[in-house]
Amino acid sequence: MRAHCVQILATICASLLLTTAAFAQAALKVGAIETEGLKALTTEAVIATSGLKVGDTFSVEATDAAAERLLNSGLFKRVAYRTKNAGGNVTITFQLEETKGQSSPVAFDNFIWFTDEELTAAIVREVPSFNGSAPDIGNTNESIKKALQNLLTERKLPGQVEYNLTDREHLFRVEGVPMKICALHFPGAQTVSEKTLIETTRSSMDSEYSRGSANTFPSYGLYPIYSELGYLRATFGTPVAKPATGCEGVDLTITVNEGPKYSWARAEWSGNQVLAAKELDDALGMKSGDVANGKKFDKGLQEVRKAYGKHGYIASLMKPAPEFDDAGLKVIYKITVNEGPQYKMGTVEFKGFSAEDTATLAKKWSIKSGDVYDQTYAVNFLRDAGREMMPRIARERQSQGKPLPNLGVDEKADRRSLTVNVTIQLKD
Repeated sequence: MRAHCVQILATICASLLLTTAAFAQAALKVGAIETEGLKALTTEAVIATSGLKVGDTFSVEATDAAAERLLNSGLFKRVAYRTKNAGGNVTITFQLEETKGQSSPVAFDNFIWFTDEELTAAIVREVPSFNGSAPDIGNTNESIKKALQNLLTERKLPGQVEYNLTDREHLFRVEGVPMKICALHFPGAQTVSEKTLIETTRSSMDSEYSRGSANTFPSYGLYPIYSELGYLRATFGTPVAKPATGCEGVDLTITVNEGPKYSWARAEWSGNQVLAAKELDDALGMKSGDVANGKKFDKGLQEVRKAYGKHGYIASLMKPAPEFDDAGLKVIYKITVNEGPQYKMGTVEFKGFSAEDTATLAKKWSIKSGDVYDQTYAVNFLRDAGREMMPRIARERQSQGKPLPNLGVDEKADRRSLTVNVTIQLKD
């Protein structure tokens, strides 16, 4: 839940050009309601939110209450009004300053019985200003929650509407109703069987339905399956959820568009100076004519980063951009390299070892302070030192009734001095 501290100056002023005699002669009517200062909202939305209506009997108390409702909605930083009487009809003019930059989109997480259009229509009846987002302050979100709860009641559906303000959105969901995903469908799946996609989804995605999870899962849970096979442009439709038949839960459908299968053409490198294109190609490991295996490509980029790390360029970045040849079904990756600065060796420290073992390790460490830092060295050193030293340390600790140890490497890069300080620690 996000908290907001906003200082609001609200001045509700009534400049009533009315006389006591006028009140005594006849009841005044609201003849017109006008607004000043609006930027995004409409006058109609303001009037509906205020609760006032043209033709109502005018009173200062009712107008003050209307101004209070506008202020409490969170839509306005400042609310004031003035009035003008002409022939017993009062024109109310609200002087408004809208709240800026303090709103977030509204998300409906698991309202599987309704379309978004139905949910929006229900909210607009309660919150006329609703346009898909809501203020982060004020009581508008309580009104939205009430509207959604009323919709459930009208349709004789169980459950309670819960509300949470996250870092990104106003999230509304239904609690107290079974939301287990009972059935999964992947229309359009051909190269990868629907059975495989179902098994992958059931093993990796939360079994309880959430729109947010269903929307994001395909990109990290399903796309890699296709990417590894060369289907680099595979896409997935917006998940469609509805009540399941024969099961208290959810029926979920995600349409698959596999797209064409691509083979690898080549990589085109730019920005590289320390390593030649041939060295980068060798590290990447992709071969012309092979399936454009996305998983292999990602691992290859990691190897490229390691190649730079061996030369002290530990902050190197790669920005790949595919160019697809749909006629030849090949892909070229244009990879922009930002090599960054070269780092040198700083200090090395050994923690948790005996004095004798510390001295032995320090003697074996061969990169001296000021040498070019090799990012692969510490891991290899740890493996070799551990092979020689850890069995003995493990036996000693077992004899003392202590848990088996672990070796860890911590690298801390100093951006100002461009040095790396390494700590090798024996951890319980």
